Amino acid sequence: MKKVLVIDDEESICETLKWMLEKEGYDVTCVMDFEKALDIIINQVFDAYFVDLIFPGRSGIELIKKIRELKKTGLVIIITGYPNVYSLISSIRLDTYDFIKKPINDTDLKKILEHAFS
Repeated sequence: MKKVLVIDDEESICETLKWMLEKEGYDVTCVMDFEKALDIIINQVFDAYFVDLIFPGRSGIELIKKIRELKKTGLVIIITGYPNVYSLISSIRLDTYDFIKKPINDTDLKKILEHAFS
């Protein structure tokens, strides 16, 4: 079973993604706090990381950089409600796998997962 970490400060997004991913057979951990997410990233291994770009006073790009610094091998998929050129360029430079736009729909998520783990 593939392990997935969802990091988003919106409870509804965490719960929705958790439900969608578990329905597809993934083992999902959700975290809504930046510091707790960082601790989990340091201490655990995941096959995929869904990372929101915007946290109160922090950036998801910081978490992605930490994932890369720690040489974690899981795929990084950005969650964003506000895609922009800066965030896309930053994510490309950090070797992210893909991004999914809020509101998240089941079809887009399934396509990303099918390509990611096929």
